[in-house]
Amino acid sequence: MHKDLHELAKEYHAFYEVLPYNILLTEKHGSLPATNRTIQAGFDVDIYGLNPKKDLALPGPDPNYTLAYAELQKLAEKVSHEQSKDFCCLEVMSFPSKIVLGGSSLAEAQGMLRIRISHHRGLDRPADLPEQHVLKELEVQLQNLGVVRR
Repeated sequence: MHKDLHELAKEYHAFYEVLPYNILLTEKHGSLPATNRTIQAGFDVDIYGLNPKKDLALPGPDPNYTLAYAELQKLAEKVSHEQSKDFCCLEVMSFPSKIVLGGSSLAEAQGMLRIRISHHRGLDRPADLPEQHVLKELEVQLQNLGVVRR
């Protein structure tokens, strides 16, 4: 039976968090000591799913994890095309050999996927309205699929 992202979100009680995507720039000017500067270059949208089997198995071998990754790539491409005039980049990242412990008991195994929203305007340029618009659209799409914000 073929599942879609909406069915997976329901089965795995999917939820997401939004975090700033920060980069650290080290600048050296002549003989002056190097200085570090942190810039928020975008957002990380971390999407979690609870393991319904309640075991500590890695998510990588699970075909539903692979399917969720592929479906999120399609969603990211859709949002990217709709917002292409803003020159934003959406990258979907998988963590097939990572388990996150959390949930109400802080001992529930969760798999995680990440969608990073950034730009191509240069590393020294902070995120601005285009990234915020893409984030807002991505959140609408995720919520339409039943993925809730935590």
